[in-house]
Amino acid sequence: METHAMKEPDYSLYVKAFTRLFEAYDAAAPYLGLTDDFKYYVNRKRSWLERLKSPEFPVAFLGAFSAGKSTIINAVLGNDILPQATKSFTAIPTLIRKGKSTKAVIHYLDENERDELKNLYVEEISKELRKSCDAYRNLSRGELLSQLGRDIEQHKGQFGSFNKQKFFDELKALVHGWNKLSGAEKEIALEELPRYVTEDYEDVLFVNQAEIFLTDVSIPENVVLVDLPGLGVVNPRHRKVTKSYVENDAKAFVIAMKVFHLLEGEEIELLAEIHSQRKRVLQRAFWVINQWDVLSAQQKKEEQVNFDQKIDRYGFHIAKDRVFKVSALNYLLLKLIQDGRLEQSVSVREHADALQKALGRIPERHEAERHLKTLDEAKSFAAFRSSLFDYLAHTARAEFLDEARSEYLDLAKRLRDHLEPLHQRYLNTSDDSMKNTFIASELSRRQDEVLRRLRSTVEEHVKALRTEVLPEFVFWRDEDQEQLGQQITHAIDTLDRKALKNELLKGLDLHSVVSRLPHKIEENLHIQHTFRCQLQHLLEEQMVRRHLAQLLEDISATDALPPEVLTVLQDRLSGRDMLNRLKGMCDVFLFEYGEVIDDLGRDIMAQDTGDAGRRRDDILEQVQKNGDRALEIARNLHLIGPGEGAQQMLALGLDKLRRIQDSLADPRSGRAESAPVQPAAATIRGDEIDRALDRYKTGLLEYTRRQQLQINKFARRGIKNYFEELEGELLGYFDSIKGEIAKTIMKQLTRDLDAELKAELDKQRAIRDAYAVVTSAVGPDAARGPLKNPSTA
Repeated sequence: METHAMKEPDYSLYVKAFTRLFEAYDAAAPYLGLTDDFKYYVNRKRSWLERLKSPEFPVAFLGAFSAGKSTIINAVLGNDILPQATKSFTAIPTLIRKGKSTKAVIHYLDENERDELKNLYVEEISKELRKSCDAYRNLSRGELLSQLGRDIEQHKGQFGSFNKQKFFDELKALVHGWNKLSGAEKEIALEELPRYVTEDYEDVLFVNQAEIFLTDVSIPENVVLVDLPGLGVVNPRHRKVTKSYVENDAKAFVIAMKVFHLLEGEEIELLAEIHSQRKRVLQRAFWVINQWDVLSAQQKKEEQVNFDQKIDRYGFHIAKDRVFKVSALNYLLLKLIQDGRLEQSVSVREHADALQKALGRIPERHEAERHLKTLDEAKSFAAFRSSLFDYLAHTARAEFLDEARSEYLDLAKRLRDHLEPLHQRYLNTSDDSMKNTFIASELSRRQDEVLRRLRSTVEEHVKALRTEVLPEFVFWRDEDQEQLGQQITHAIDTLDRKALKNELLKGLDLHSVVSRLPHKIEENLHIQHTFRCQLQHLLEEQMVRRHLAQLLEDISATDALPPEVLTVLQDRLSGRDMLNRLKGMCDVFLFEYGEVIDDLGRDIMAQDTGDAGRRRDDILEQVQKNGDRALEIARNLHLIGPGEGAQQMLALGLDKLRRIQDSLADPRSGRAESAPVQPAAATIRGDEIDRALDRYKTGLLEYTRRQQLQINKFARRGIKNYFEELEGELLGYFDSIKGEIAKTIMKQLTRDLDAELKAELDKQRAIRDAYAVVTSAVGPDAARGPLKNPSTA
């Protein structure tokens, strides 16, 4: 049995070389300060380990419908494996390889692959609609279908038709069944394969690829045959997969054609497109003209001329030993007869008349081998098969190893470039000089790192405060205003009003009483003090404890700050300066407080005066109605003299007129002995004081509410200015204490010097060893190293 096996020892050498390189990298990487881009680059290179441990050489087969592609693959396998495409295209990529058991596995599209397919459909549809696909990219799947539906109808109305309706229908099917079998794998018997790999399968849209594993097949271990889907189907992912295999993935590819249809179909157009950009692609191509046995001698000449003309038209440069005129069916029939399996291959046995036509009869088993060597089209197919596997075993293998060597050298050179500076630093370093150099270098590095971290901590805190906290910051909240209002209300409502009234009523002038009321209240309540305390509490709660304390904690986390520096920072970040600023801010807020109190007093007096005027008019009216009796009462109460009359009585003050009014209502009125009625006046004044207190409370609450907006405005500005000034002061302070920081770091270094030196020695050893590995790979002796030119391996 032919195997054309690869030389396994070659691959193991490459695996070992890559492994040494990655081990050297892993040991040195922690000390190199590598970027994320470089780490990503190295991790991508790691895939070569698996590729070399299990190398695969895909052979892609492409050709138009009915070109006999499936028959050609079956003939290469020497068995009837793939179904014949009688009424629909091969709809999914099918990979055929050796395996431990004979089976097929259907792989369904995962989420990312479905997204890719959706985007490819949208790209095709948007081209037809003459719109940018970006207009649809951010829509949900439901919105996408709705928007495309509207745009397609608009396009039909404008142009009369829409040529990509099938694309839209398949996109709708994809979206409606989005989660169907997502990422699933389904193992099936080989006999079930035909129903999964053609367009007749109802879920074919959701299939990514099929894999066939065969135990008894005459192909090399590393070779994978890939039956690519026909490009005549709508699915745009097929074109992308086919292009990827031809351009990169396939180590060789076979163009299947049949007579009378040479170099036809979308596959050839795609090949021409790729060839126009990458001329070397065709060096991996094998051209198989199938059914050559059905032609007459004249037709063979005509088809040869036709083939040559089309080659020239496309600008293809094809070596003659890469063109094979074959009968894949006759070769397959003879192989099945030779192996005694024709009776089990019903679908192939039905075409046995082709062999009978070529040979005059169906040969016996012992005759099959001779006919394989003598029947022209079968012999040509055997030559194609042998040439293909020889190419894979030698040229493709050499190219693969050459690519691996190139990747290996590129990785080694880039690693050397990263290792070189440290390696040069460590050259010719004695223990003493190494120790001193290490201490000096480590001291400088740690000091820079501490200062950088301190600066960053302060700058990030202030930046967050300025951009995230303060723009939405409400210092004096509604609940804070309500709390202050409750304090003011409680303080006024719980005053010892009896004592206050007693003190205020020492005189007889009610106006004088009211005018003294606000100042008496302030003497008893200390509203300004309450206001200041409330603001200070809010500042401590919302700024000092929350932000200054957190800043201090983050700065203190640095282990290189001496105790005396921490003491200074604790004092500086205690919030004292901010609270002092608050006191000044309170002075601004309460600047008009005294005037507001006076205004309240004047307003209350004015209101009382108006009320008093209205009451005097009422009293005068009542006194005049009872003129004689009122005069008698006035004289009895000694409010006027015995010889004075109504004119002098009506000119009396409001308090004296009210006493006359009260006496008119008293049945004992007019009696001299009932003269003093002082308690009535006191009661009236007490009521006036109560009303004045209520109006004062209301006015004070309104004043504090008006201050709320101003407080928030100035608080935000003041806090922002404070922290920006604090930022500058702290950064300046950190620069001024570099010496103290260096002393602390030096103590830490000398205290843990043995451990630190061991870490440094480990680092130097890792750098030196890694450098030795990479230089052996890229130095002058590299050609004789582990990865010498694969063509001579």
